[in-house]
Amino acid sequence: MKQIRTIIVDDEPAARARIARLLEQEPGIEVVSECRNGQEALACVAKCKPDLLFLDVQMPGMSGFEVMEQLRTQHSAAHVPFVVFVTAYDQYALKAFDVNAVDYLLKPYDDDRFFASLEKAKRFIDMRQNDRLTGKLMDLVREHLHANSSYTETFVIKDKGREHRVKVEDLLYLRAEGNYLSLQLKDRHHLYRMTMNAVETELDPARFLRIHRSYIVNTAHVRNARYSGNNEFIFSMANGERIVSGRSYKDQIAKALQEQVS
Repeated sequence: MKQIRTIIVDDEPAARARIARLLEQEPGIEVVSECRNGQEALACVAKCKPDLLFLDVQMPGMSGFEVMEQLRTQHSAAHVPFVVFVTAYDQYALKAFDVNAVDYLLKPYDDDRFFASLEKAKRFIDMRQNDRLTGKLMDLVREHLHANSSYTETFVIKDKGREHRVKVEDLLYLRAEGNYLSLQLKDRHHLYRMTMNAVETELDPARFLRIHRSYIVNTAHVRNARYSGNNEFIFSMANGERIVSGRSYKDQIAKALQEQVS
């Protein structure tokens, strides 16, 4: 496992020094900074991107809880460091756990209690790193599948000298407009010069369904599809739109939906 980047925040030099001495005994810990107050801590977190904070509660100017609140405002949840509160005041313990602190070290604490907190923090950090690794692996798998797919995965739209890349997975549907297609995204659309018949051969039939001579829908963005009678289906899309299918497409739609429609 990579080194756990750690910041010690306490207005008392002796308190910072003791935590630093204890952390020196752990080969997997790298103390990247020591801070005297909350403002220093916020600046240092932004610069050093630590995994863990040992954070005093009562400090001049800004409390440890205010530091944690600012961190959550300034950083995404995945990048807020884990926090072990360290304080001489036991009345803050419940509040510490309310804000999801890893642990609450009450001064004076012994070495065993300190290392128990550190082990708990390590477990949280391990879980976060494993989640990130899993996410990266899934991204690589998706990229591999797309790279080896014979179907189109991206449309390149040229507009006024600029290029826009539209991922097919983001399309809700495609609609024919003469010799162009309207590529409908959740909140906007692009015009693309191609016919409906030509584009149908380039899209993965496991994900896209022709429901009308003028419409192909992305089944991942279909919220509901129901048979309305008269050989027609009504498709409710993720953006709230409703599309009525063409009557001649009844059988292939029913097959795709695995429904028997009389």
